[in-house]
Amino acid sequence: MKSLDAAPARGFVRNAQKDLLQHSLAVWPRREHQLLEVNCGDGVFLPLLWNCGFDVTATERAPELRAAACARLGPRVEVLAAAADHLPFENDAFHWCVLHLDAAALADTAPMLAEALRVTARGLAVTFWNAASPAYAVHRLTGRKQPWPGTARCWWSLWRQMRRLAAGRLHGGSALVLPRGFWRGGCCEAVQRGSGPRWLPLGAWGVIRLDLAPPGRVTPLPLRLKPGRLPRPEPVMEYGPRTSLPSNPRTRTP
Repeated sequence: MKSLDAAPARGFVRNAQKDLLQHSLAVWPRREHQLLEVNCGDGVFLPLLWNCGFDVTATERAPELRAAACARLGPRVEVLAAAADHLPFENDAFHWCVLHLDAAALADTAPMLAEALRVTARGLAVTFWNAASPAYAVHRLTGRKQPWPGTARCWWSLWRQMRRLAAGRLHGGSALVLPRGFWRGGCCEAVQRGSGPRWLPLGAWGVIRLDLAPPGRVTPLPLRLKPGRLPRPEPVMEYGPRTSLPSNPRTRTP
């Protein structure tokens, strides 16, 4: 993951990203659940994921970033050398997966998504820089020499890609709504860091979460049977022979 150029903005942006990621993953069970972080970079999100209670494993291809990630949590998290489009894990090896597309090329999006979905059994969260945000539009119009922090992707294109690859429910959120010149905190800090409506796809940095449908979902048995095949209701307990029961309880004499 590429770092921001301005040091004052770096901490503000990282805090906004962490707040959004933690909010997006809040619905995932943590205890005794394994999570894989793909393209972890220098491990900036590893302490957050580990402190949330996940059993975390991470992958990073660049040696220098991998060394920095290993130094953050030491032996508590295993950081492996692996390409995001060729992960060294079995199918459904993890309960959850977080895939960072912040610095990945646009052409690598589809294979990375497919590989992440292969190794996760219950859900995938994807982080990315949003090309459909007002902040990116201002960046393009002003023609700043300062580069954009990462590879920009269209929110809706990524949303449709994830919907085509797997069945499940999609949820999204974003942060850093205002243009880049405001990424230093101040009076607009609450809006920037996502205390407003996170579900609007207007922020410069976004998270799309895919909760996978349970495998092998089938129609309940009673709905598959014809009415004539359904058993008739019977009393839970009977006293004496069945013929001794009156046909109509209201006609029973004392």
